Amino acid sequence: MSHAAVARLAERLRAPVRSVADLTAVVEACEAVRMAGAGADPALEAELRRAAPNADPLLMDSALGLASGDLRHHARILDGAEAALGTAPLEALNHILWSIVRQQFMASMDAASMPDFATGRLLPFYERLIGEIARRLDLRPIPRAAGAPATGRAVLVTNQFLSANHQPSRDLLDYATMVEERIGKEVVILNTNMMPAALHTLFVPPFAANVEPTFDGKQIVDVDGRSFRMLSSTEPAITAEKLGWFLRAVEWHDPDVVIGFGGAVMVADLLAPARPTLTIPTTTGVALSMADIVLDYGGASPPQGHARLAAAWRPFRTRFSLRGEPGGMSRADLGIGDESFVCAVVGNRLDEEVGDDFLALLEAVIDRVPRALVLFAGGVETLPRRLARSRHAGALRCLGFVDDIRGLLGLSDLFLNPPRTGGGGSAAHAMADGVPPITLPQGDVASVVGPAFTVPDRAAFVERAAALAGDAGLLERARAEARARYAAISAGESAAAQLAAYIDEAVALFARRTAA
Repeated sequence: MSHAAVARLAERLRAPVRSVADLTAVVEACEAVRMAGAGADPALEAELRRAAPNADPLLMDSALGLASGDLRHHARILDGAEAALGTAPLEALNHILWSIVRQQFMASMDAASMPDFATGRLLPFYERLIGEIARRLDLRPIPRAAGAPATGRAVLVTNQFLSANHQPSRDLLDYATMVEERIGKEVVILNTNMMPAALHTLFVPPFAANVEPTFDGKQIVDVDGRSFRMLSSTEPAITAEKLGWFLRAVEWHDPDVVIGFGGAVMVADLLAPARPTLTIPTTTGVALSMADIVLDYGGASPPQGHARLAAAWRPFRTRFSLRGEPGGMSRADLGIGDESFVCAVVGNRLDEEVGDDFLALLEAVIDRVPRALVLFAGGVETLPRRLARSRHAGALRCLGFVDDIRGLLGLSDLFLNPPRTGGGGSAAHAMADGVPPITLPQGDVASVVGPAFTVPDRAAFVERAAALAGDAGLLERARAEARARYAAISAGESAAAQLAAYIDEAVALFARRTAA
């Protein structure tokens, strides 16, 4: 055990925690313990609990989880939350839920430490939390009458709509267009903002979601020449007034189906007892959903260990809406010579996703391909300082947020994916523009790009990049294969027909459920 790193973490846990800066200091100490290899030491927990006996229990358990990656610490947090389910503030329970979901999404935890965590612990907690919200706030959605005629309407519910530059928001509008134009149902979007927008617990790392303040009340959203009706609330996540407003809106519109877009779409799940419901996930992994039908992200296989969710699962492949037109940027615009072999790394969370291990992997690629230039596109704060310390700092360049992402991809030779859960939309953009991706076998990108662009390990990652950089013919064939893969996974007509059939099935399942 690295006693110095553990001692620093114990000191942080003993100190008063009054601000985000204090929580950030705990996070940094946890990461130091993990990097020193002390997080997996069985004596770590006993040492920290002895050294900081008065630390907040949630802070202690989440710090232990972050330092070790062991999901059993998150299971202990859920034990405490469930014990206080009837008395703890709903905002605190919601913050615990989303903080754990965030860590799952960021792939920060060791899935092998508790393989059934998502289906055996997190999903049951989510189901009970939905029931507790309904009970405490007296939310009783009026059931749709059995045998009621179709209205030709659908409601799409999302936890977060931000802008046309936010990939999940664009994808939501793509599905709204599909449901209206190809399935023939009038759509209303509910933007519920149910993720916590402020800190309500001492969970580390601290998490608060973004909310777009201009989207409040009844809205008409205009994107790419199309208009969409949206009802949006920027109130704090869980209030009777806010949730009641959404439930009354659904009752008034009387849709044939309620479609939840993403996981843990609480308003959609509050409606599940009263309406036909369907969930379209936005990432791989277990979808937190109580819908009649839960679609798969990449057409893989049903979840194991939870009978209701396994019965609701249906094969599907999530679509991505492309941003802009290709080819709007040149290498000269960025001061890049024609001799450079440009590798793009794209994401919204690069400070967290580009860790030391991935930087070491990129350095190994540059060792093999000296003319490689790695461009990082996405908002960053800490990454430039870490890149500056690299032995290949001159070949690693942060561009910050890039509005013309397709222009950037158009001048790139490869798309290199960090080890992460997200990134599926960026990989789809890369393939659409003929940029071959390289990814390890995990997360959304591996699901999107398929076996041809997935490598088994770090050594194969470097070999694949070097081979493509050294063989123009191989690179051109990979470009063609990338375009073909995108065309195969983006077939709109087949996706629309499949989604229409699942909507009809959800309606039929609801009819049988209510008749029983």
